[in-house]
Amino acid sequence: MNVREYSAFLQEIILHCPLVDHWSMEFDEITLQVGYFRGMLEFIDGSTLLFIEFVETSEGEEVKRLKYKYHLQSESEELIARWDNVPHHPDLSSFPHHKHDKNGVHPSDPVDLRSVLDNITEWLEE
Repeated sequence: MNVREYSAFLQEIILHCPLVDHWSMEFDEITLQVGYFRGMLEFIDGSTLLFIEFVETSEGEEVKRLKYKYHLQSESEELIARWDNVPHHPDLSSFPHHKHDKNGVHPSDPVDLRSVLDNITEWLEE
């Protein structure tokens, strides 16, 4: 998979999420295998997901997310959750992967857009 194919893959994930009301995404193709993605998804409840991914793709299906941030905020722009891998919480067992919410910073498995959208779908359907 190259970054153009990965872009199409991300678009398919977004298009198949029925809770997304409006979205935009762009990417910079650094090389055919390396790219920087930015996106914004607005959900039917007014919340918004802002995301970035700096990825390296390979001949197979593997995509390395060298840097990512998925920032979910309410309609009034208050933090709901943010998943990222910025290496600034070395004390966490999942370092550098972690999740921010109104209660602080917590360990987190590595995430991708699909898993974040699954989390958001569960949250919105509660």
